Amino acid sequence: MHANFKGFYALIVLIVFASFYFVILPYFQKWQLQSKTIREYDQLKESNLPWKILGYSEKDNPIYGLEVGAGQDTVIIFGAFHGDEQVGFHLVLQLADTLYQNPSLARSFVLLVPVVNPDGLLAGTRTNANGVDLNRNFPTEDWSPVYTKKKYFPGIEAASEKETQLVIELIDRYRPDRIVSIHADLRMNNYNGPAKTLAEAMAQYNGYPVKGDVGYPTPGSFGTFAGNEMQIPVITLELPSVGIEEAWQQNFKALLTAINFTSQR
Repeated sequence: MHANFKGFYALIVLIVFASFYFVILPYFQKWQLQSKTIREYDQLKESNLPWKILGYSEKDNPIYGLEVGAGQDTVIIFGAFHGDEQVGFHLVLQLADTLYQNPSLARSFVLLVPVVNPDGLLAGTRTNANGVDLNRNFPTEDWSPVYTKKKYFPGIEAASEKETQLVIELIDRYRPDRIVSIHADLRMNNYNGPAKTLAEAMAQYNGYPVKGDVGYPTPGSFGTFAGNEMQIPVITLELPSVGIEEAWQQNFKALLTAINFTSQR
């Protein structure tokens, strides 16, 4: 075979392999995850676990919660403020099932909310049905209608969205001693308010860096609202780009640490 033809053939093979590895495989994995996510969200209404409807999204999709455990402290764990960060949704579902089957693991009263943004979750989009980034929609001192990218649209006014209003209502109702909000995919234990020691305790188990800043401005964020301004210890658990099982293996003990941690307030 002519040397030039061999080189051309090798190049074609390389292009096909790269296309499969970097384009086709990620697309298939994303489609798989989206299908699993829709299926498991739809099954919550028929679950053996006593999920209750806490409220509804802008498109009237239920926002579910599960209460588990007992103790003096109250902990809220939120998943999927952003609908395209779906591993967090599954992580909270798995935690809910584990704690419900083994209630003695939780030495605090825990409210588990697997998805704050069901409209975005079902559509596979970061924003809610109105195109609002819920993590820019909270009524903080730094909230602004100005945004740099469409995906960061903060809404027409602070707390304009039903999902944001429900989160604020849940904080008022449950008066949590600490909160964990699960995001992706910056890989860090980001803390707001008096939560650095908690972030460091979680890092002993998941190995993620402890950071008080994600590295870019987040006006109107939940962490600023509940952590910095309300002084509730808030951890934004930023998962790396991994699958559900790997995220679980990395974070199960870290989440138990957050649940059973001695309150800093």
